[in-house]
Amino acid sequence: MKFWRMDLKHFALAAAISSAVLAGCGDDDTVRPKASKYTPPEDFVSIAVDTFVMGSPYSTHTVILTTPFYMRDKETTNLEYTEMLQWAYDRGYCTVESYVVKDSLDGSTETLLYMSSGSCAISFSADTFAVAAGMENRPVRCMSWYGAAAYCDWLNMKEGLSRAYDHSTWQCNGNDPYGAEGFRLPTEAEWEYACRAGTTTLFNTGDCLDSATDANYNGTQPYSGCSAGPYVGDIVDVGSYLPNGFGLYDMHGNLWEWCNDWYTFDGYAVDATDPIGPLVGDSRIVRGGSWSYSASLCTSSARSWNPPSDTIWLLGFRPVISGE
Repeated sequence: MKFWRMDLKHFALAAAISSAVLAGCGDDDTVRPKASKYTPPEDFVSIAVDTFVMGSPYSTHTVILTTPFYMRDKETTNLEYTEMLQWAYDRGYCTVESYVVKDSLDGSTETLLYMSSGSCAISFSADTFAVAAGMENRPVRCMSWYGAAAYCDWLNMKEGLSRAYDHSTWQCNGNDPYGAEGFRLPTEAEWEYACRAGTTTLFNTGDCLDSATDANYNGTQPYSGCSAGPYVGDIVDVGSYLPNGFGLYDMHGNLWEWCNDWYTFDGYAVDATDPIGPLVGDSRIVRGGSWSYSASLCTSSARSWNPPSDTIWLLGFRPVISGE
């Protein structure tokens, strides 16, 4: 994972943890004609769209979002992922090889989840997936970008919605994510808009982030001029901190969250309407920071990236679905 200078002069290029432009991402035999006819579950927050200024104080552009959407109010949990993983495995949509869950849709064999990591709370035995006791409400991690996108499609098939992703190319709705009928990963622009919840400050809480009440991050490294706070040292149950103005939890800290977009360094270069990022790339955008990072890496504008095959312990996700 790499980081890009953007928030302030003290924010230096971080070292890589592992080795795209924002311009222009029921039963499976029943398909509904339009996403607008589908009512998402109660844990999805309805988000009305508008024009907003995206980026850090040192590099901004104006973005217009024209399609309202629903976003899950919390990061996807181990229990939520495991329930859908079992559903998909029972129907042959994925396979297990040793400790690795692999995709089996559209000829894909991409790694979705790596279970041998000590950070992964999901195990597999006798054709059954299970979550370690006490970890059910922690955010799922050690799944790749493919594993996050596949989860969205499992939800789609289960709910009778059209799949958002072609698993042979991993394009989202033919590179029109906003027009997808079903669940998908958020575009980077949607993610930042949702995180900000109408704010223009460094964080959706203001210009400081309190690690006791606002977010799970390394509170010993607060933003410049802000007070230090506690450092938990690992992920916590989703929803443990206060929500933002849209009712979304953990948009700062806990786990970095996969977005739909491919990464490009100059993603804040131009104004755009419904940006989707580059059409090709080597890494996917992740947003929000995590439990182990400083406040400067958890701002509303903080960007990072990982190859889509990465299954490290710092990455999570939450799905969205376009509205009317």
